[in-house]
Amino acid sequence: MTVKKFYVTTPIYYVNDSPHIGHAYSTIAADILNRWKKSQGYRTFFLTGTDEHGLKVQKAAEKSGKPTKEFVNEKAENFRKLFENLNIKYDRFIRTTDSDHKKVAQAIIRKLHKSNDIYKGKYEGLYCIDCEAYYTGKDLVNGCCPIHKKKVEWVSEDTYFFNLSKYQDKLLKLYEQNPNLIRPESRRNEIVSKVKSELRDLSITRANFSWGIPFPFDNKHILYVWIDALTNYLTAIDYLKSKAKFKSYWPVAEHIVGKDILWFHTAIWHSILLSAGLKPSKVFAHGWLTNKEIKISKSLGNVIDPNKLINKYSSDSLRYSLFREVAFGNDGEFSEKTLATRINNELANELGNLVSRTLTLAEKFSDSKVPKGKKNSPLATSFKRTYREADSQINNYEFHHALETIWKFIADVNRYIDSQKPWDLAKDEKNKEQLNDVIYQSCESLRAISALVEPFIPETSQKIVSQLGLKTIPTLAKYKWGQLKAGTKINKGDILFEKIDFEKAGIEDLFEKLDLKVGQVWEVKLVEGADRLYQIKVHLGKFGHRQIVAGIREHYTIAQLKGKKVIVVANLKPVKLRGVVSQGMLLAAEDKNNVGLLTVANSNPGDDVFIYGLEKKPVENLSIDEFIKITIKVKGGSVFYKDKPLQTGKEMVRADKVKDASKVR
Repeated sequence: MTVKKFYVTTPIYYVNDSPHIGHAYSTIAADILNRWKKSQGYRTFFLTGTDEHGLKVQKAAEKSGKPTKEFVNEKAENFRKLFENLNIKYDRFIRTTDSDHKKVAQAIIRKLHKSNDIYKGKYEGLYCIDCEAYYTGKDLVNGCCPIHKKKVEWVSEDTYFFNLSKYQDKLLKLYEQNPNLIRPESRRNEIVSKVKSELRDLSITRANFSWGIPFPFDNKHILYVWIDALTNYLTAIDYLKSKAKFKSYWPVAEHIVGKDILWFHTAIWHSILLSAGLKPSKVFAHGWLTNKEIKISKSLGNVIDPNKLINKYSSDSLRYSLFREVAFGNDGEFSEKTLATRINNELANELGNLVSRTLTLAEKFSDSKVPKGKKNSPLATSFKRTYREADSQINNYEFHHALETIWKFIADVNRYIDSQKPWDLAKDEKNKEQLNDVIYQSCESLRAISALVEPFIPETSQKIVSQLGLKTIPTLAKYKWGQLKAGTKINKGDILFEKIDFEKAGIEDLFEKLDLKVGQVWEVKLVEGADRLYQIKVHLGKFGHRQIVAGIREHYTIAQLKGKKVIVVANLKPVKLRGVVSQGMLLAAEDKNNVGLLTVANSNPGDDVFIYGLEKKPVENLSIDEFIKITIKVKGGSVFYKDKPLQTGKEMVRADKVKDASKVR
């Protein structure tokens, strides 16, 4: 029987700086695909690595004060460490400084030359160093690169060209006959439109710097970094060394890339392959991870360090949340808050709870062993349907839908346990056989789940089978329902996922829920029958007046309060105190000796009180229980939340009478 092959690649990553969440995103996607295919019995090859040549890298090395080779060695190691932390199982980590890659890149240039597709000329144009690419005036946004938002440079130089325009009709025919060559469809349409409108010959050498692969026909020139980089996909599967290996893997090559580099991997790369007499490869372009709808990237200054998230939560938590949160072909918002929410909901509440309750059943009612059960079950049918649907979705790069499908099966198992009521069955010995079958089917479901989730959360998958008393995760290719042996000793361990306390983790800023305003006291009355309470009316500017009942009578006279500018919680749920409606709260700090209101001097009634850099998202009718979770402190008389000062547009908020306090209410 012929073994099916699968070859998947990530982009190779520029080493001009440290890896970020975008690099993790592409690489985890490739790892998921590779693990899924391998589990199905495919012979796979997974390639990732680093792009180490070009002007951008040379300048970054110069800025660091290190020799370029030393600089790229350090940066490449950073990527290796990240991929290790992410549990990425690649077959080769390629570097464009590898000696075998230099030979392949030059061999491809010779192929293009043999096809009469290289000629010498002069190039003048607008160049973005960060993209290592030329742009036309109509491509720019306010005179800047559309990707990196930086000014481009005018470059004029002698160069060698690749006759890209020659391949316009061939590319259009290729894309018409092979609609799945570029995915998703929206990206294919973009490329087809651009090929139709503009396909200019490509400058493929540079002569104004030296860090790169020498051009084989002129030692004054080096290869344009993109020509160098693209040929890595051939190097990795032994283009020059092993015809058998190359012919085995190249026909099934699939490149996963970000949408910003799709042009290079389609029109340019496919033309090069056609010129070299090679089959064009498949490409899938994913969207960008965004932060407030702006692409996350080092050049734009909004990076997220994946290593920090891994250390704080776990590799599996990051892997899961990235691909459950965002449709892979689209742009999508990602934040630490969404990650923690996914941990609490799907990972802890649903998967973690299922594993815990199933193993508790075996522990309590089957002497910590897998009992004897039937070889089939309605859950087996549910699993088969789940596998079939998830396989189709993964092959279409619909990772978020695949996870949704798998989690529906997890929900099916949870419902099965609820419907069978094993705790009630255990009350009567007559139900022992039925109880054993419920426990068996639940345990077998965990084995099935371990196979389904392994490509996404491999460490968790291994923990599940280990707690089931098994050594290895079952493969999808060989999985059959009912193969879990009765009598297997389970090893119930710690829960799979700890729930995240958002405030302790510092991710959900409860402060965002507050609507704090400056209010000016204009009327104060005593509350009948209450020694500590005042009935106070405050003016909130354009927001009108509020009546607030405050327990500060022991600390302020009526005269001291009138005209005072105070801080009001304007969205607190109204309550009645001693029969008087209170429509908010005055904030005050308390130390051992004093209670002092939070005040301002120069702000106007109705002005917002905020923390710089923290977006306000006030909720209606904030409960007092939610409010008391928010820890506001006083240091040196100033008021802080998480070491950030409370302020208006004119001044910082101060505490009256109190210099230091850990409690503001």
